[in-house]
Amino acid sequence: MNVEQGEALERLRGMAPLCVDAIVTDPPYFLPAQHYSGRAKWPRSMADLSVLEHFYRDVFAECRRVTKPDAPIVVFCDGQSYPVFYSLLYPHWDRLIDIVWDKDEIGMGAGVRRQHEWILIGVAHGVEMNGWERSVMREKRVGDSRTHPAEKPVGLLRRLIRLLVPPGGVVVDPFTGSGATGEAALAEARDFIGIELDARYAADAARREPSIQSSLFEAPDLEYYRGGYRPKRPGAAAG
Repeated sequence: MNVEQGEALERLRGMAPLCVDAIVTDPPYFLPAQHYSGRAKWPRSMADLSVLEHFYRDVFAECRRVTKPDAPIVVFCDGQSYPVFYSLLYPHWDRLIDIVWDKDEIGMGAGVRRQHEWILIGVAHGVEMNGWERSVMREKRVGDSRTHPAEKPVGLLRRLIRLLVPPGGVVVDPFTGSGATGEAALAEARDFIGIELDARYAADAARREPSIQSSLFEAPDLEYYRGGYRPKRPGAAAG
């Protein structure tokens, strides 16, 4: 496992081409600000997302450069960033698959309270996955124990890595946060390179390494069954 503190685009540009087996990441995304001038309120438009688009156009191009021809990319997003990320991934990967992550509980607020996020997966034509998964993946969100506000559950990341990445492959997360992707990768016997701009979170990710290595010897929470995965039965041996 290797966690580097630095800016994602700069670090990606310093990597050799065709050296990565998968990108699995939860990049930062944001809503455009409302613009006011005196008492006038300017209408929103898709052009408001141009800053987001400009940055990630370069990031995803570098992700494609460093990945092997048959390597997938996995990107978490929300309803606002989904159309931007889709359009930027489309030129680089042959097929894009959308998955709904069902968090198994609703968020805060009133009206329509969100219970899901989107996951975009880019794959090459003809590449076979390691079994199968549902297009709606249910996994409880990380609660108050999280060390990063957008931390994703290790169980969900393990399922995605197990499905998409060859055993022993190298997983890269350019926005690694507190290191959940690294923990999941090593738990599934894949190597990991993390990049994180915030020095505090990079240190958190590096500190997870002892628990990551010990988790390699724990029984997975799912077992392979008839071409797919199902919850492990009580008393079943480790796969």
